[in-house]
Amino acid sequence: MALSEFERLELEKISEALREDDPKLAAMMSLGDLNQRRWKGIKRGGLFALGGLGLLLVSFPLGSLALGVLGFLAMGAGTYWATIFIGDRPLSGKPRSRTNAHEKNREQS
Repeated sequence: MALSEFERLELEKISEALREDDPKLAAMMSLGDLNQRRWKGIKRGGLFALGGLGLLLVSFPLGSLALGVLGFLAMGAGTYWATIFIGDRPLSGKPRSRTNAHEKNREQS
């Protein structure tokens, strides 16, 4: 459902007031910055998980149980860290409408 002109103007006033009152919060809440920080967290978690996998693989030829356990824990922590950020990513593009095919046909006729 689209916003009316009045609602759109009120939202713009509120967002402008937020930018004037607290520019740091407004910058932090912008979707572009939020999306960039979330991707950074996903990448860091993935790299940490790959590093843990590397430690685990290196522990086999060395015969070090402690290094293998450390690598396994690092893999788990990196995977957990990366997946924390995946579900909270904002949708890219515009949101899809929830109308089904029958409603679209009725609107056209």
